[in-house]
Amino acid sequence: MMQRLNRYLFDDDGRGRRTRLVAAWIVLIFLAVAGSVMFAVMQFAAPHQLSAFILMIVIVVALKAPLIAFVGWLIYRNKEIPGVPVVWTDREVREILDYITTQARASAGRPEAGARLAYLSGEAWHVADQAEGGLKADAVGVALEIDRLAAQHGVQRTS
Repeated sequence: MMQRLNRYLFDDDGRGRRTRLVAAWIVLIFLAVAGSVMFAVMQFAAPHQLSAFILMIVIVVALKAPLIAFVGWLIYRNKEIPGVPVVWTDREVREILDYITTQARASAGRPEAGARLAYLSGEAWHVADQAEGGLKADAVGVALEIDRLAAQHGVQRTS
């Protein structure tokens, strides 16, 4: 069941299918709100305390639990354990390097360019440490280019 849900909501690369995720969230939030409305109406509709209690359990299980289970599944699916290195896919490394390069070029004319480039340099070297194979060389190249830009702004690499 979870594997089918995973294929329905995410593509082969693990990226979310936006329209399907939005539709799932809308349905689950509607059910949760409907459950809250039913809680309010339950006080007037249930003649006995026992029937009110049973109805409340049914509402929680049928209408609120799917939202809680979905959020729990998303958290479990995307967990990162502290102390365990994160493994990036080649696509993710390329996206990070493209973002860092774009930010470094955009910061060149700004007054705080030195501080931004120093930060981006650290990020680029972190990616270079984590990357493997041919992407490691690309990441080192990006880090060296940012260090060169930072040196032009008077920033020296500290580590």
